[in-house]
Amino acid sequence: MTDNPKHEIFNILFVDDEENVLRSLKRLFIDDDNIEVFTASSGKDGLDILKNNEIAVIVSDQRMPEMSGAQFLEKAKKVSPDCVRIVLTGYADVNAAMDAINKGGAFKYITKPWDDTDLMLTVLNSIETYRLKKENRRLTELTKKQNEELKKWNTELEFYVQQHTVDLTKQNKELNNLNEKLKRNLKEFITAFSNLIELRDKTVRSHSNTVAALSGGIALKLGLSESEIENIIVAAQLHDVGKIGIPDIVLIKDADELTSDEMEEYIKHPVRGQAAVDPVEELREAGMLIRSHHEWYDGNGFPDRLSGNKIPLGSRIIAVADKLDRLTSGGNSRLSLESALNVIKSLSGIQFDPELYGMLHEVAKEKITIDSGAADAVEVELRPKDLMTGLIVSRDVRSGTGLLLLRKGATLNERNIETMKRGYHIDPSKSGIFVWKRTR
Repeated sequence: MTDNPKHEIFNILFVDDEENVLRSLKRLFIDDDNIEVFTASSGKDGLDILKNNEIAVIVSDQRMPEMSGAQFLEKAKKVSPDCVRIVLTGYADVNAAMDAINKGGAFKYITKPWDDTDLMLTVLNSIETYRLKKENRRLTELTKKQNEELKKWNTELEFYVQQHTVDLTKQNKELNNLNEKLKRNLKEFITAFSNLIELRDKTVRSHSNTVAALSGGIALKLGLSESEIENIIVAAQLHDVGKIGIPDIVLIKDADELTSDEMEEYIKHPVRGQAAVDPVEELREAGMLIRSHHEWYDGNGFPDRLSGNKIPLGSRIIAVADKLDRLTSGGNSRLSLESALNVIKSLSGIQFDPELYGMLHEVAKEKITIDSGAADAVEVELRPKDLMTGLIVSRDVRSGTGLLLLRKGATLNERNIETMKRGYHIDPSKSGIFVWKRTR
């Protein structure tokens, strides 16, 4: 028999009513350590052995008293369906052998007298057939068990994935909320910082926020992307940050009154402004716009003497918005909106991008309409506790020490109402908050 690495023992059963036949058959396998031979002198004895032992191969004589080989194999099939059944028969009993094959499920028949070598090979092949059946059944059971375990794992995995998806969705939502909060905090910090800048230059009030509103409106009309518009608004709010390092005497003078030394100091502020915000990665693009907002369209500006479309679009937008607000809010020398727009129109193509004038005109008119309130609205003064969402602020809201809390034209919401309440609590103002309120 082929070497069996596990030294598995296979039982074979010989059934014959002649003792000398049984001895001859048993002798054929006496030297095979992998085979144990059982013998029975009748079908009844064979069935008893079969019930108590795992038999791999049965070799039964056909002609036996009381129970023929075919009858025995038919019963044996019911007791041990997997064992391989072989019938021994004489030439005259071939039909009986065929009956054993058909009814008893015999694997094959061997005629008497048999050839020892052929019989041994037949039995060994039958043992291999049994082994393969047994292994196939084991693998089938194993596969079934593994499939059941896999099904269980799949169910558990599906539950885990669903739970993990829920957790990830929750975490993503929390991260998105955190990111939104960080963005809001950055915007509010920029607004608060721009308000501090205006405390440094008292010649203008609400200047940074007004320039930001005008610049954002122009950028929107140009059809720029949301990120581009946001970047321009931030740069507009911080465009004068570099003036913090300029002496007071320089800030209170008009440009044509500055000495050469004072002008040299003044023209540093766009570069200083870029350098001030550059350490903050989110503000670097805005810093580039801050640097170039004093460049002229004809190339006679500063600090880099850029011209035309070489000047960043955001810088060109901030430049016209900056000029308009300074012309209309310059104290005793301030101009009406129409006059200021005419000045800018006359400088288009020289100091300013001529393509921007039309949009500046539209945005400025819209802003005046918003700041003036609706035709059926009256201006009323309210304390912070009386504020309601949806009202439009008619005047800049400042704390007691002059810090801008909210610019005119803003629509009240829960967040900015809470900001003003806190501001009035920390730094009380003598006046209330002026808003437009409809009369009907």
